[in-house]
Amino acid sequence: MPDFGKKLEKKLEEARRILATTKRKVNVEKLEQLSEEIKKGFEERIEKLSQKRNLIAEAIRSKFKLRKWKVGVISSILKSKPWVSFKLALSAPFIYSIFIPAVIFHLFIELYHQVAFRLYGIPLVKMKDYFVFDRVLLSYLNWLEKINCLYCSYVNCLIAYSGEIGGRTERFWCPIKHARKVKGVHSQYGKFVDYLDGEEFRKKQEQLSDFSKEKQEQAEEGQE
Repeated sequence: MPDFGKKLEKKLEEARRILATTKRKVNVEKLEQLSEEIKKGFEERIEKLSQKRNLIAEAIRSKFKLRKWKVGVISSILKSKPWVSFKLALSAPFIYSIFIPAVIFHLFIELYHQVAFRLYGIPLVKMKDYFVFDRVLLSYLNWLEKINCLYCSYVNCLIAYSGEIGGRTERFWCPIKHARKVKGVHSQYGKFVDYLDGEEFRKKQEQLSDFSKEKQEQAEEGQE
């Protein structure tokens, strides 16, 4: 068994070496780009199917049907166990204290977004693609739940929105992948060059900082 383990380790090392030396032939970067395009096409298809179904219209039509699942604020408090209510009351100030810093952050990130992106020719991130507040239309939520949903939506949408702004900025200035695998990467990360590939970085730095293709796509979308 130890010999088998050593043999397997040697085989893996050999495979890594072959992959490294034949990287240009395999063209991993193109495969990653293709993967991103497939993912984008799939997401667009799902979005079109969702629009056809029109869930918001269904929610409005089903208003009275959905209302039977509504639980009032007082009723929900009374039904909760005392220790649960205590934890909620204790955590509430910490939860809602994020709102003011979030608004300040939003103002500063938007100021940077509107000024710097225009100067560098980076296409602006569409706010409407990230900020969605449709949960307030659900009749099975009480007024407090709707407020909490609005708050959660705003903060989480702001994080996603600012993440895309940051991703496009990173692509313009430093389009290099990290040495370690990163979770929850932004939409631009797949286009970055590998960590140790200095030659590729110098070759593609100018190309990656050029967003003319994306701007054209954005203009075409606006015409549809």
